[in-house]
Amino acid sequence: MRMLFATAIVCYALSFGMAGVPPSDLAGAVQLPPTAKAGTKRLLLNGAGVGTEMNIVKVYVIGLYLEAKTNDGRAAITTDQGKRIVLTMLRDVSRQKFVQAVEKGMVRNAGPAISILRARLNRLEQSLPSLQKGNDLDFTYVPGIGTVVRGQGRQLTIPGKDFADALFSVWLGPKASNTTLKRQLLGG
Repeated sequence: MRMLFATAIVCYALSFGMAGVPPSDLAGAVQLPPTAKAGTKRLLLNGAGVGTEMNIVKVYVIGLYLEAKTNDGRAAITTDQGKRIVLTMLRDVSRQKFVQAVEKGMVRNAGPAISILRARLNRLEQSLPSLQKGNDLDFTYVPGIGTVVRGQGRQLTIPGKDFADALFSVWLGPKASNTTLKRQLLGG
């Protein structure tokens, strides 16, 4: 009987992936839906995780939505299909601190191309609000339109697939700041 019970628990845990926790249950009460939209396209939750500061303090729950699931970061970044990164804050983060983190990730992954992206990055940085616990912020790439940034009642569209690629590389790029989180977003 114990063996049957243990087997049932293992099967239950494996059905939710390696972490043993369904994406909708990350960090307690945060619920990530299994699908989202980018324009008229249906996106699937590819993976989810918890972003941390110095690998200790939980800062946000993050989900990656794609039209077609993949475990390849480069494919997720470069595809010219709809995609979305959703952040739900687990603590307050100042506008300045969030802007610095996004810029650092974009510069690290974009390299010299950052000069071409600079004016659009400045526009994004100026629009980002301070984030409070419970706030949502999402970045949605819609082919032919650009990256739609939404949060705290604000919405901004930044043109260019190159900008979307650089922004998504913050979390999925070869120099992502948190490789564990990158693996989780890519379903690993």
